[in-house]
Amino acid sequence: MTRRTSFHFVAAFGVAAAAIALTVAVVGAKPAQALPSYKSTCSTCHSATPSGTVTAAPSKTTLNPGEAYSVQVTVGLSASGQAGYWISANDASTPAVSIAGGPGSSPFNANMTAPSAAGTYTYKVWGAKGTPGSGGQATSTTYQVTVSSSGGGGGTVDTVAPTTLAPSAAKVIKGRKATLKYQVNDAAPNLGTATAVIKIKNRAGKVVKTIKPGAKAVNVLQKATFTCKLAKGTYKFYVTATDAAGNKSGKTAVNKLTVR
Repeated sequence: MTRRTSFHFVAAFGVAAAAIALTVAVVGAKPAQALPSYKSTCSTCHSATPSGTVTAAPSKTTLNPGEAYSVQVTVGLSASGQAGYWISANDASTPAVSIAGGPGSSPFNANMTAPSAAGTYTYKVWGAKGTPGSGGQATSTTYQVTVSSSGGGGGTVDTVAPTTLAPSAAKVIKGRKATLKYQVNDAAPNLGTATAVIKIKNRAGKVVKTIKPGAKAVNVLQKATFTCKLAKGTYKFYVTATDAAGNKSGKTAVNKLTVR
């Protein structure tokens, strides 16, 4: 059950009832979209410009469906007074609170539950500090967890290492955009994405450039582009990858890059 409330219920630190953490599990969160805004949540009680940060560190980032985990929330704002926080699924522009806590002293420990469906989930974490009527500060961060494929008995964990391909050589004129084609293959069960790292080495074997394209779909040909400022000559580019479950590729894919 998800309970709709606003953060100033928790952040109005003079209210005794706000001291009770709302331990409602996150169910059915959606991938990154429509994250809650400051205007729709915290601006009533915490209108001062924030100075500092809030961080959220999940105890695990790869989970089975329904698995319990915790998130350490550290509120590092400069305002005086006690701190509070809330975490919400990003499935509405004015979201219901999934779990909240405070007032108290940072860091906080939020007990969470993974969704039942496989996928990567993004949560927004607000941290606030201040006293009633002080115009306290509030700021936010996000964190992600990946849930393995669902099924009875806790689901199937992805333990399969991905493989990489560099299917074609590349040519570029110095100063122009270079395109390096690569592919990360990941057999089932997989979580759908992998993060590649491409290293370009000169003839002496020295790394002269590293490209990190970010998380991309597996089993699909991808392209990494960059403005080539390398000296004219022949290079090799090497592709390694880590899938969404943290499995690292074994053999490194390699091909040639020619700069004219």
